[in-house]
Amino acid sequence: MTPGPEGSAADRPAPGSHDRSTPTGSLETSSANLFEVMVAARDDQGNGDDAGEHLTTFYRTLMSGTLLLPVPPNHGDEARDALAAAVNDDEEVEISVMLALDAAGQPVNVLFGSIGSLAAWSPLGTANLPLPARIAFANLAANGLPAILDPAGPIPYEFEASEVAALAAGQVPHTGAPLFEPSVRSSVRLRLAGPDSAALEGRIAEALRDGPVDEAYLVESETDDGAHLLLGLVGGEGATATVDVPAGTDLVWLEEPLLSNVRRVTQPFYRRGHRR
Repeated sequence: MTPGPEGSAADRPAPGSHDRSTPTGSLETSSANLFEVMVAARDDQGNGDDAGEHLTTFYRTLMSGTLLLPVPPNHGDEARDALAAAVNDDEEVEISVMLALDAAGQPVNVLFGSIGSLAAWSPLGTANLPLPARIAFANLAANGLPAILDPAGPIPYEFEASEVAALAAGQVPHTGAPLFEPSVRSSVRLRLAGPDSAALEGRIAEALRDGPVDEAYLVESETDDGAHLLLGLVGGEGATATVDVPAGTDLVWLEEPLLSNVRRVTQPFYRRGHRR
């Protein structure tokens, strides 16, 4: 590994500046989570256990966090594109990254889990780009090179090129298993409650009168499990309510985005301080 340029004592990070107890700005949470699992993963790697539970936990924690890539100066446009793509899984963003040389003089990718670990490697400062790990690894995998996380500490971790490629593909290295279980999405269809709901709305409104509930809505919701009445309540933090509803009725405190969807279907049958 070729070290960064030498700087004055004032430019160097203070001793312990990349200790997990020292805040590192917007990366603090990601860095703290990563530190603990890196210790266990390093031990597994040292013992030749390439499919250990600790390594898998490390990979998953790593790919759920934020990483820093050193980049050439004046890459503000790339930064904006990359961060915008973080909320759109269909987007692919190419980033120009800087390479280092390993002990054998071979090019290698470098990435960092905190500002402190980057400063320890490059005391004079290097332009960097904070990226979701999935975008960072997708760019590192494009050049087919190995990578080193935090080469100047606190815990350097070397990734083989095959590890980088596997993580970029969303797989656990050496096993091919998916890093994360696929998410299961379900839809809820909302429609007006039937005309026979008027009497129920009246009873509920009376029960809520002078209580902490601000608004109440009654709609019919349909999911894969069938259709149910849904009583949605809106109130401030800590608000509580006790109401009698027919069996099978879903009772929920409405928050976004469900609240907006319910309001598109119907008006509240109860508003605190108003009588219908």
